[in-house]
Amino acid sequence: MALTADLQTMRDAVRRSADVIEFTDKHPDTRINDLINQGLGALSRLCRTTNPEFQPVASTTIPFDGLATAFGLPSNFRTLLSVEYSGDSGARKWLEPFERFEHAVLSDPDTTSASTSAGGYRLLGTNLEFLPRPPSGHSALVWYATTVTQLAADASPFDTMERLDTYVIWWAAREIAADRENWERHDRLSSKLGELEADIRILARSKDLSIPKRIVDLRFATRGLRLARSRGWR
Repeated sequence: MALTADLQTMRDAVRRSADVIEFTDKHPDTRINDLINQGLGALSRLCRTTNPEFQPVASTTIPFDGLATAFGLPSNFRTLLSVEYSGDSGARKWLEPFERFEHAVLSDPDTTSASTSAGGYRLLGTNLEFLPRPPSGHSALVWYATTVTQLAADASPFDTMERLDTYVIWWAAREIAADRENWERHDRLSSKLGELEADIRILARSKDLSIPKRIVDLRFATRGLRLARSRGWR
């Protein structure tokens, strides 16, 4: 079972770490809540720049109706990780993004009418577009990293992931120390954050221990895309 911490617990820990328990009026709940959410953003950026999958991930399945090519992304979408396409009889292939300059020919009626499956995708704002137009009955499984958690209510939970709520607490406490010009505490917390950041980077890089130790031949993974292009839609 995943360990979680709620906003109130984290806020109390921030006050202790910043040594402002007796100065609550100067650092109200709303201020500390905001700092905690900023700290969550800092943790997310650190995790994401080290390994996009070392943070909460989610998936969504997009069913195709044979008419639409662009589909809205979930509201918590942050970064695309992979797109797996399912076609006739459950045949699957890994899709790659098409180039922007290919959009016109891929959406051409002649190309669309001869298409038996989508050959690639492209992120367009808040939509994910598949071209050539995928037939009805096909679908795509999309894996993505989610946006950073923002806590509002005292009971709002945060998945601590290896107890990384400590990073958020120290981050917020350091900002309070700066507000108070308590540079000794600020520097001490900065040092502790630096040590923890090193651990986070190690944890992020070691998340998937099944990563191949050899070069993988991707020709078969991209065969479907190359075949589609060879049929005249490139």
